[in-house]
Amino acid sequence: MVDDYVASEWAYIPHFYNAFYVFQYSTSFSASLALSEKVLSGDPKAATAYLQFISSGGSQYPIELLKASEVDMTSDEPLELTIKKLNLVMGEMERVLDKSSTKVAQN
Repeated sequence: MVDDYVASEWAYIPHFYNAFYVFQYSTSFSASLALSEKVLSGDPKAATAYLQFISSGGSQYPIELLKASEVDMTSDEPLELTIKKLNLVMGEMERVLDKSSTKVAQN
């Protein structure tokens, strides 16, 4: 339960609702994860596309620069890659916590 005096505290933080500020963080996270997953897959084409992306600066709109780098933010792929990665991270966290709770229980 949340105390009454903090129930509306979120409303005092303007970046939660002003100019899609938090949305920008989540979309950039998904884009960067998609870029990195493609590079880490070992595909040399992905590494070249990534280097081209980071060297292009503000030459085009970001969505166009990402498309040229094989990351289409108008598709489901970046979000699907993000969910897949976060599920892997959460699974690992659960395994670590299970191991630590088992050790505590044994002691």
